[in-house]
Amino acid sequence: MTRALMIICVALLSRAIVTADDTVNYQTQVRHVLQQRCFACHGVLKQESGLRLDTAASAIRGGDGGAAIVPGDSTASGLVRKISATELSERMPPEGEALKPDEIAAIRNWIDQGAQAPADEQPESDPRAHWSFQPLVRPDVPDLRPQIENQKSKIKNSIDAFIAAAHQQHGLIPQPEADKRTWLRRVSIDLIGLPPTLAEQEEFLADESSDAHDKVVTRLLASPHYGERWGRHWMDIWRYSDWWGLGAEVRNSQKHIWHWRDWIIESLNADKGYDQMLREMLAADELYPNDLDRLRASGFLARQYFKFNRTSWLDETVEHTAKSMLGLTFNCAKCHDHKYDPFSQVEYYQMRAFFEPYQIRTDVVPGETDLEKDGLPRAFDCNLDAPTYVHIRGDDRNPDQNRALSAVVPAFLSFDEFPVEPVQLPMEASQPHMRAHVVDSHVKAAEAEVAAAVAAAVQLPPIHSQLELRVAELALERADLNLSAVKARAAAARVKADSPDSEHARNLAMVAARAERLLAFAKAEEAAVRAELAVLQSEPDKKTAAEKSLAEARVTLESAVAALESKSADYTPLAGALKTVESNLETEESRRKPFPTTSTGRRTALANWITDPRHPLPARVAVNHLWSRHFGKALVPTLFDFGRKGAKPSHPELLDWLAVEFIESGWSMKHIHRLIVTSATYRMTSSARIEGATRREGDKETSSLSSPPLPVSPSPSLSSVFADPDNRFYWRMNPTRMEAQVVRDSLLHLAGELDLTMSGPSIPVSDATSRRRSLYFVHSHNEHQTFLSIFDDASVLECYRRSESIVPQQALALENSSL
Repeated sequence: MTRALMIICVALLSRAIVTADDTVNYQTQVRHVLQQRCFACHGVLKQESGLRLDTAASAIRGGDGGAAIVPGDSTASGLVRKISATELSERMPPEGEALKPDEIAAIRNWIDQGAQAPADEQPESDPRAHWSFQPLVRPDVPDLRPQIENQKSKIKNSIDAFIAAAHQQHGLIPQPEADKRTWLRRVSIDLIGLPPTLAEQEEFLADESSDAHDKVVTRLLASPHYGERWGRHWMDIWRYSDWWGLGAEVRNSQKHIWHWRDWIIESLNADKGYDQMLREMLAADELYPNDLDRLRASGFLARQYFKFNRTSWLDETVEHTAKSMLGLTFNCAKCHDHKYDPFSQVEYYQMRAFFEPYQIRTDVVPGETDLEKDGLPRAFDCNLDAPTYVHIRGDDRNPDQNRALSAVVPAFLSFDEFPVEPVQLPMEASQPHMRAHVVDSHVKAAEAEVAAAVAAAVQLPPIHSQLELRVAELALERADLNLSAVKARAAAARVKADSPDSEHARNLAMVAARAERLLAFAKAEEAAVRAELAVLQSEPDKKTAAEKSLAEARVTLESAVAALESKSADYTPLAGALKTVESNLETEESRRKPFPTTSTGRRTALANWITDPRHPLPARVAVNHLWSRHFGKALVPTLFDFGRKGAKPSHPELLDWLAVEFIESGWSMKHIHRLIVTSATYRMTSSARIEGATRREGDKETSSLSSPPLPVSPSPSLSSVFADPDNRFYWRMNPTRMEAQVVRDSLLHLAGELDLTMSGPSIPVSDATSRRRSLYFVHSHNEHQTFLSIFDDASVLECYRRSESIVPQQALALENSSL
């Protein structure tokens, strides 16, 4: 260890040891600790026991238990007794770790030294005055006309004006513009997730027109691959996951959730307003109950499904709706009032009440009646009267049943009335078997079965037994009866829906019921003859089992014969939906309930509140995500926490300007993309190379890169490195890392092997031959595509920002993998 380093270590160690002789710095050693550990319960939001600790004066005044601080006497100060207590029941703060010994010593010494604090010390500000809770107002674009000659090439649009103003404020000199080839690669990967082809590079490099950059952006935003690229970003934020469970059992998310993925891609390509996307994800079943394309959006709610615990399911729904759409950590208020933001535990459960009634079902999609093969997972309100109670200390085994809570938004963000009004659903929503495409699919399936039975009968071998001929005849008869039964059920259901008590409806119900019983008899007769044939053809060692099957088939046939005599008008509607299990407590009876004819309207009210242009949070949160994925860092670093615990924006005026611009553009993401990627800020080089700053290393002169030694005549750019080494104010572009999907897709694209087929069921992770884009692979907590996992694929549990690692396996994968 060098002598200089030893001196530094000793100095730091000495500062860490607080003695009675040290003069304690109130702001850094006392108030900062109290702010981190005590203000939540003894500050502006709450005053437990009537005590506030956010100023020294209020601590000296004390609360219900007397003075918390007695200046000059720490032993008589209640605050010291509480933070020094060893019994958990007595210790403060009651949650988390105890204060560190040096923190306690500093507070004790500060009190003994007279508890000095600034005379003008201000208490915590009203949390409702927090920057992100304020109404959105478009800020004025900075006027840089006095410097226009110097700034002309660096101001392409309003984004640059805000960035340039920050440069001037902090004495920063921006880096020059990147070369055209670099910008083209950057914008291509950013907007469509694929590098430019050689032909695209040559075309752009040859285009010397003033709108060359604009033409590239227009082409990329019009590409269908834009939706795939940005669809994967929003899938990260919205926690897209294919279903996972044990074997074939769905325990999390839903089968066929890929329909939601395709909706995301298509919505982005169509530049559907972000506000409209949120409305559809939260309440498509209430707003558009007959629109299958929009119903795909409620995959956002279907993905939250968790089989074994309804509370875990709804906890995640509340948490990630709030984080992804509002930038708020509502989950922190599940067990107690939020410690930083102005909403209470009761308000957490009032938010849960918006989702309390909803359930998940799977509807038939055109062309497929087998819900195991395909179907549309979607939300609907099932348990309309399900109550919401506060869980005492967050324990769902201990609900406070004295008061059922209504669905109400937090008071501090309640800027208007958003009434919850029940929604009367169309017939098809409560009786999905009545949809025309469902009936058509069943009819076509039945017709295909008839055709298959005819073909089987024609293809009988030349030498066949009478029993084999009889099986073929019965199979054709059963197929014909199935077709008749499908048509009869459809006709009966249609008339019953229009006039349930009419004579015509009763007659058609009788016809449908009779057709079902005939079909049941035909199936039983065919099964009995097949079983008889199996006995004759069985090997001696399998004859006993075959005879047992024959006996069971004959019993079923006898029951079918008896049922033919029934005069009941009961018939089974065409299969139109499959209700999944709500939880391990749901009964079989509740799963057989018919779908409600009304919906509560709660989620519609919630969606209208979230997407109201006056709401201060959603637009800010969304443009922050867009900025983050273009620049590699966000204007607000805490992407999912815009509350008082989160970080402040580096450019608050720019953030608000973008948010207002976003809303006024019709919540158009493509509009914001265009502003960003055509800005001079985005065009800058990402290099930190300092022009003119050199150092001599032996006989070799080398250029300085990061944190160089100060030369005799420092260049303007060098001062930027020292003044803003983290590039918080964007004096250069940030080099950003290619995500796992971009790495794989780029390799295939450059090799000419990328399969650009879009949409459809997810590809099994075991399919090593697939050349489809990476976002189409199965993505779940159980199944991970190996190559993508090596390069930090998105977590399905929470991924507001991807983690980044540098490990040897990445280099090995690029060298040695089959890809």
